[in-house]
Amino acid sequence: MSPTDTSASARPVRWGLAAKLFATLLLLGAVAVLVTGVLGYMRARDALQESIYNQLTATRKSKARQVETYFRTIRNELSQLAVSKMAIDAVRGVNAGFDELDRSDVPFDIRRKVGDWYEVQFVPDLRRVLGKEPNVNDYLPVGPAAYYLQYHYIVANPYPAEQRKLLDDAGDGSAYSAQHALYHPLLRAAATSFGFFDFMLADPKSGRIVYGVDKEVDLGASLRTDSYRQSNLAAVVARCGATPDRSAVCLEDFAPYAPSGGAPIAFMSAPVIDQGAVIGVLIAQLSIDEIDNVVTGDRHWQQDGFGTTGEAYLVGPDNYVRSGLRAFYENPERYFADLKRGGESEPC
Repeated sequence: MSPTDTSASARPVRWGLAAKLFATLLLLGAVAVLVTGVLGYMRARDALQESIYNQLTATRKSKARQVETYFRTIRNELSQLAVSKMAIDAVRGVNAGFDELDRSDVPFDIRRKVGDWYEVQFVPDLRRVLGKEPNVNDYLPVGPAAYYLQYHYIVANPYPAEQRKLLDDAGDGSAYSAQHALYHPLLRAAATSFGFFDFMLADPKSGRIVYGVDKEVDLGASLRTDSYRQSNLAAVVARCGATPDRSAVCLEDFAPYAPSGGAPIAFMSAPVIDQGAVIGVLIAQLSIDEIDNVVTGDRHWQQDGFGTTGEAYLVGPDNYVRSGLRAFYENPERYFADLKRGGESEPC
């Protein structure tokens, strides 16, 4: 074979090796790019997940601080109000007026009208809450003062139910109504300013609710009767009523409260002390709606960074939630349908 033939036969071999080398380098480059892309994607995904987790954690902590601030603010305001001269004078005046009414006789006509009002206005709501027929006698007022006050400030109140607190003076000429006309505007303004659902005064010696801003059926109630004895209201009055400490503030957690239509209610109280003795208990009735608004961000979940499905909710030490769930607010029909499929009974 000639030299020319040898050169021609070697050229395809060199080109074949070059092609294989090029393909190998190309494959290695593609693998490197793929590995780099996968690692970059994983890093970006992890960074995004960490960012979302940090944002949700920060939101959770922020809402926890808001709830704590709410209770701390109420505590401070209630404590300061309990040591004021106005509170001491109001408790003394209202207690004296209540005791005077309790020594009087209540006409049969007033008792009948109060009983009729309970049958028509109170029992239907209580039936819905209890899920059974209640015994109205378990909830009727106890004592002349309770009947008297519930008649003049609830049954005969010229304002509709949601505005009963606007009545300053029942015009009956009693010493109680004179004290009520004097202090009710001040206590009503305090309740509105502090955001209390209701604001009450209790006499720890008699165990009676001697005053309430909103004029619910617990006005004049005895906390020693069967319908109130186990309530968180009775517990909070008993605790602070036995604590002659000006800095004391007592709190009872949320629980269903029949006089408020079965709504979950918490009570915070402070003793009113005069000359070293507890003469009364100031009671702030706290609605769970305020807590719910804080935790749900007034139901603006997406603006709070929870996207289309996320949410925050508050759970108490009894493992019951203290705020509403997003699924319920956004689609209550579907929420209850899902509960029913899970074996839960129909809501009352």
